[in-house]
Amino acid sequence: MTETPADDVTTPEPESAEVESTGNERIDEALKRLESLDELDINDHPEQFDAIHQALRESLASAGRDGDAPESP
Repeated sequence: MTETPADDVTTPEPESAEVESTGNERIDEALKRLESLDELDINDHPEQFDAIHQALRESLASAGRDGDAPESP
């Protein structure tokens, strides 16, 4: 087994997948904020993660009570 020098190792770029709408405005906004993290300084990421987490928690807590619940099949 031959070893490859560290300089020859390449890290693949993450693929950006377009996120489909969930039908819930707050969740869609949180997902958009996640997508935009690459555009921000890494020092701003924790604040963004906290805000996204809070939005998702609030959405989960009010699921089915706010009229944004998806229709059942």
